Formats: sequence, C-alpha cells, structure tokens
Amino acid sequence: MYRILYTSSATKNLDDKELEEILEKSRINNQKKDVTGLLIVKGRTFLQCLEGEKDDVLSIYEKISNDERHTNIIDLFEEDIDERLFPQWSMGYKNIKHLSDIKSEKLKSFNTTEEFEESKDDILDIFKEFIEAN
Repeated sequence: MYRILYTSSATKNLDDKELEEILEKSRINNQKKDVTGLLIVKGRTFLQCLEGEKDDVLSIYEKISNDERHTNIIDLFEEDIDERLFPQWSMGYKNIKHLSDIKSEKLKSFNTTEEFEESKDDILDIFKEFIEAN
C-alpha cells in the first residue's frame, strides 16, 4: 500500500457545482482502482491524500498533476503504508468556507501552498481529526 499527500491551487475560483463534479468524477475513478482518500478545500487551495496500490495512486496523481485546473502542485510526502487512514471513502471531502468551519488549530494555518509548511505528522493529524469528526 502507498500514500501520497499533496497540496495545489485551483487556477480559478470553483463554485460548489464545479467542486461536486470534480468530486463525483474522482470517486468513480478512485473506486475503479480501489484508491481511497480525502480532499480538503479552502478557497482555491486543495489538500489531498490518496491511498492504495502504489501504481494506482501514482497514476491518479499524475492525472491530477497534468490537470490544467491545478497549479502550484506540491508533493508534501509519499510513503509506503501498512494500512489506510480512509478505507471507507473513495474520496472523503470537506470544503472549508469559513473560519468557524475549522476546528483544528493546525488546519487554520492551511491558507496557501506557499504558507503550508506543517510537518508530516501535523498533516496526518489534520486528516485524523477530520476522520474522528465524521
């Protein structure tokens, strides 16, 4: 099993309908490859974790990297894993529209890809907090 976590910026503002369309397509593609994960969106900034067989995860990540709707793609970390954080979700999703939506102090610093400098453990803690809350 393999995990990759990245952040990126949308090239334009995406409305709720556009985000839902991206999410639905991602869920379908991820289910086909048995890839699971979580997408957190705050404004135009994306933070996403993908998990599954290494070739499948890297294939999906390559598609994302080549998607013209993304820019400033930063691979935060990649690692081999023994088990998934998100076995139940083809793609979990959280859109943070207001500061009141943010319960995690660590996530409050998640503003732009340039400012996002948390450690690997801090980033995984953000995702674990989301799992516990849902």
